[in-house]
Amino acid sequence: MKKLTICSAVALCLSAAAPLLAQDTDPAEEVIIVTGEREQEAMERVEGMTRAITRRPRVDKPVARQYGQICVGVMGMDPAYAGVLIDRIEANARRLDIAIAGEGCQVNTLVAFVDDGPEEVKQLRKEAPWLFSTLLDYEYDRILRGSGGAHAWHSTEEREVDGKQLAVIEVGDPPRQVKAGDPFNATRMTQQIRMDMIGSVVLMERALVPGKTLQQLADYASMRSFASIDDMASDGPDTTPTILSLFLDADAAPQEMTEFDWAYLEALYRLPRTARGEQIHDAAWSEYRKKVIRAKD
Repeated sequence: MKKLTICSAVALCLSAAAPLLAQDTDPAEEVIIVTGEREQEAMERVEGMTRAITRRPRVDKPVARQYGQICVGVMGMDPAYAGVLIDRIEANARRLDIAIAGEGCQVNTLVAFVDDGPEEVKQLRKEAPWLFSTLLDYEYDRILRGSGGAHAWHSTEEREVDGKQLAVIEVGDPPRQVKAGDPFNATRMTQQIRMDMIGSVVLMERALVPGKTLQQLADYASMRSFASIDDMASDGPDTTPTILSLFLDADAAPQEMTEFDWAYLEALYRLPRTARGEQIHDAAWSEYRKKVIRAKD
């Protein structure tokens, strides 16, 4: 059994959830025109959605992602359903080459079903401040954005590009502690650090679970766990299908992660480790174009 030690404080806030309900023209000319229009429209949709969901990383910091092994835990759900959810999340992780920890691991990727997400977040900040210790104030504030159906955040750690821990040194007078990498690897042209996700939490509103499938819930949790993104807010763009709309319009939400969702995640995990946040915009479109547009040509 996997130990939920990373979120032991969370356990005090959660309880078991109820079961899930579960004119004639030249043909060649027409094809060229339609294809061109489709590609331009698709690019605008994908870029619009990418900009809407991507959380900007800190200034001068690379985009964060999962580099180490993940250990998935589910709370507030019947164990039988939770097992299915975990299996699906782990399968999605493997597709991105994210490693899965073995049995007995300590949970660092938590999905929990709660009665009042905003209140749970505020209470956890008081009772388990270590869950938010790496967040700046604006990063905490954006946890509460979105549809209101779920709230997610990550703990991150700055490391050398090869994964080594940064050294802590003292500089200045009076002295203060700062993190520093290997000076022999540092250059003025390349940022020799990466941002590791070392923990993720996704809280979902229990009252909004009925009517949604385990597949939908697992895929939504995967998106929020593997990338620093927002879900769809009521005033957000309606540009291209995404599982992130699950709590915005359940009837219209896709049954699983869409071509856009996979293009976004695969682009993110193929970027260089030192990639800045804005690089995801072009990368997501390139991946989507390869998957969808070229496949239809």
